[in-house]
Amino acid sequence: MGDESLNIVRCLCVCVISTTMTSTRSSGGKSLPATRGSSIKSGSVSALFVCAMALVVLSGAFKPQVDMRSLSPGKREEIRRSNLWDSIKAVCAAYLLYSALQGPDTHMVRPHPAIWKVMHGLFILYLLFLVFLLCQETNDARAVLQFLSPDLGTELPERAYGEDCRIYTPEDPDSRFRVLRDTVFDEFFVGHILGWYGKAIALRNMKLLWAYSVCFELMELTFQHWLRNFNECWWDSWVLDVAFCNFIGIHLGMMTVKYMEGSMYDWTGTGKRKRPKGLTGRIKRLLAVFTPKTWDKYAWSPTSSPLRFLQCAFVVALCLVFELNAFFLKYVLWIPPPHILNHIRLALWFGMANVATREYYVFITSRQGMALTKMGANAWLTIAVALVEIMITIKHGRGMFEAPWPRHVLVFWFIFLVCTGVWLVRWQLQLRTLTKRD
Repeated sequence: MGDESLNIVRCLCVCVISTTMTSTRSSGGKSLPATRGSSIKSGSVSALFVCAMALVVLSGAFKPQVDMRSLSPGKREEIRRSNLWDSIKAVCAAYLLYSALQGPDTHMVRPHPAIWKVMHGLFILYLLFLVFLLCQETNDARAVLQFLSPDLGTELPERAYGEDCRIYTPEDPDSRFRVLRDTVFDEFFVGHILGWYGKAIALRNMKLLWAYSVCFELMELTFQHWLRNFNECWWDSWVLDVAFCNFIGIHLGMMTVKYMEGSMYDWTGTGKRKRPKGLTGRIKRLLAVFTPKTWDKYAWSPTSSPLRFLQCAFVVALCLVFELNAFFLKYVLWIPPPHILNHIRLALWFGMANVATREYYVFITSRQGMALTKMGANAWLTIAVALVEIMITIKHGRGMFEAPWPRHVLVFWFIFLVCTGVWLVRWQLQLRTLTKRD
């Protein structure tokens, strides 16, 4: 796409934003009553026609037709590849524009609801892309990724962190604490802290976060016979990861939630309150633009009843699936850890985490009960994406996970599941007995 097309795209974005914001401002911040049989706002209709005209220009409808027969095979292949890329971008852009204008509403309204609707659309595109990879053969799926990024398509060597667990290495000429130094300055160290900071903002419950933290270390011990990345030293897993990185990320996240909940209480902008002055006040107002509508803490109460315990356990299980899929997908599809595709996946999941968590929390705490409450679109979508990621790992990982399960792993999880099941049944029977007495 040339400079002229890029200028048209810029104008298109400005028109879409202006029309959507104009439709909101024209009602004074309130939604206008829709006529019967039509709930489409005039701003979205205007944006529709603007986008249609831009699409006609970008599609090359006014350009002279190219005689492919007069070109060399190499030139024809170059043009077809360029047209394919432009078509993929146009399809994605068209769907994202639809999402921005007509996507489902969420509790995220800043800096503009359309941004979070676009995030929903991006996650749907990611789901469709996963389904496409699932229907391919393994080599073809890797070839698709190589088409997107030519540096892919090579099997990756897996790094094992637990080969040398000594903290002090006096014979090493480089450093006497080489193993500890390499672990601390690893590419995942800072990302570990930032990741748990984001998880704390999404879940907003200390007990649930620590259960999640400990369970993930148990998952690493469970699957380390398949993935060498999970083969870590004890001090790396339980000291650096849990006691240091997770602790810092969780507590910083919960401090952020507590601070924002206490000071930035009027998120909707409908009430009148005195704005804080000075540099601190300006920073608060700037951050408020990119924050959720509400910072209320989530009262998950996993010990209130057996059903609520299972509902909270499902949240932790889904988070663990998200974590494990990151490692299994890059191993199966040959994607290096620092590759941009891994970062895009993490960004998509992070963008959906807060919205989906809120919707699931509302779903399980509704006074009408789950049977009469519809799960939010974003929560449903995250579950669907997690399931398809598991399917891709199972299909394209055939023959790659043939190492037998260690006996101690099977024994541990058998005892854990049996004890948990017995405890839940006994708990439910006690509640029934108390109910009958009352």
